[in-house]
Order: sequence, then C-alpha cells, then structure tokens
Amino acid sequence: MLVAVLAAGLAVLALAACGRGSGGSGSGSGGASAAGDNAFDLECAGSATNTSGQAYCVRTDTRTGDVLRVEIPKLAISNGPTGAAAAPAGRYETECVAVNMAERSDFYCVRLNTESGEMMLVNLTKVGELPGK
Repeated sequence: MLVAVLAAGLAVLALAACGRGSGGSGSGSGGASAAGDNAFDLECAGSATNTSGQAYCVRTDTRTGDVLRVEIPKLAISNGPTGAAAAPAGRYETECVAVNMAERSDFYCVRLNTESGEMMLVNLTKVGELPGK
C-alpha cells in the first residue's frame, strides 16, 4: 500500500516537473500565444502496484471535445534528435510520466504536435541533454 501511494506521488511530481518545464499541457500554457490556442491537448499519468505498472495518455481534440486513448507502445519512437522545422510557439508540447513498482521504474515522454495531433514516443537515450556536453 505504501509503495503504491509513493508511486502515485512520484508520478505526480514527474508530470509536474516534465510537463511544466517543457510547455506541456500540465502548465496550462503550452507555449502558445494564449491558453486554448492548441487544436490538441495531451494528458498522461502512471498507475502502479507492487508488481505491475502502466503509463496512460489521452489526447483531446480541443475543437470537438473528442477524447482518444493513446496506445503508447504503438507510437513511432524517436531515433535521434526530435527537432523539426521552426514553427510558431506552442506547436509542440510534451507530457511525461513515471511508473514506479517495487522492482522497477519506467519513465515515458510523449511529444504532441498541437496542430496536427501527431504523437511520438521520445526515446530519452537518443535525444540531447541540458546542459549540453
């Protein structure tokens, strides 16, 4: 029971740190010129017990209200830097979640193109770091 409570607390902290630091939907701004400018929104959370854990994400179409469950294992995975051509601020947001179990901990980040709705699972071992080397 205590491990599950701690896992839930760590997941909340991970969401707050990753989502707010990167302009994710947890921040309420997404980097756009005004809140609510993005066509799509992304929310992720972790669920864990002593023996198993799962990360869950849902994508909301902010124009129609349509909510879809994201099949995280089926997303394209980044194989290197994730940068794209320059675009207006607010085009991308990232949501991250930690799933902690008694024997293992997993950390996932999903990047959302807020204009097209395209999502990508970020392979954190392949992207750059701050501060850079």
